[in-house]
Amino acid sequence: MAVPEKKKIKYDAAYISFVKNGESAAVFIARDLATEVPTGGMWVDVVSADKKGRRDGRWDFNYFIVELFPRKTKPVYPENAFDDEKKYITWQTAHKDIDNQRKQGYHGAKYKICPRLVNRNKGKFTTERAAWNVTFGQWVPDEWFGSSCEWREKKIPVKAKWEYEIASVKKV
Repeated sequence: MAVPEKKKIKYDAAYISFVKNGESAAVFIARDLATEVPTGGMWVDVVSADKKGRRDGRWDFNYFIVELFPRKTKPVYPENAFDDEKKYITWQTAHKDIDNQRKQGYHGAKYKICPRLVNRNKGKFTTERAAWNVTFGQWVPDEWFGSSCEWREKKIPVKAKWEYEIASVKKV
């Protein structure tokens, strides 16, 4: 059976902004990590965010505020939809549903979430045998190993593994 060809989705500017400016990360944190925020059956709308920047592709927040809205509309996915397409359709459905509820005067519960981006590998190292040039007092590529070199154990920091922790959650 042939694998269906992945079609190119044309995203609108608002969705691209949602993904690129950290809102999608904030929604993930609120929905999946901040257990004090009752997101079951709710849309999560990011009202504001105070960001420190990015670390290895992840957003680092001082805090963000989310507002919750009941899911009155359910997304409808085409048959054989890909994950990216489903995420986009879900985002479109959520924003239409939230906009409709706001127009009707609904105000959802708001939460201020203070996440912390933590490097789980901080202070961890591996060691490997490497060439040390005694004359120049520096590491050299193994292929340069010569009479002025010796083999030593070199400490190499383990690649950063960034994960979010929840520092605090407050209903506002």
